[in-house]
Amino acid sequence: MDTPYYIKRYFASGTEIFHEGQDGRQAFLVEEGMVELDRLVGLKRTPFARIGPGGIFGEMAVIDSGPRTATATAIENTTCTVISERIFKYKLKIADPFLRALVRLFVSNLRSSTPDSAPPRPPSER
Repeated sequence: MDTPYYIKRYFASGTEIFHEGQDGRQAFLVEEGMVELDRLVGLKRTPFARIGPGGIFGEMAVIDSGPRTATATAIENTTCTVISERIFKYKLKIADPFLRALVRLFVSNLRSSTPDSAPPRPPSER
């Protein structure tokens, strides 16, 4: 594999980074700022986590190619390092087989313990 490179992205406060139910091809490492994760519970969006500097989000969809399980929104001006699916999967491939299996088990357990994700929004609403 070529030497990996990373792209930094800036998200203004209030910007939706991705939406619950969408395909996920990237994970994000927060460099500065704060991101809030929320899910649709009934008819209400319910926040459940805040990710600050040093935290990673969006990784589940990259690991198992499943849909996003939450909506991520910058709640402060935020800078993230974007980790592409290719780089993420490469790093997982070269990891110790035990750790690789453990990560996949964690993702599987998390997906089975949360209610079904909301359907993706039509492109006209994104």
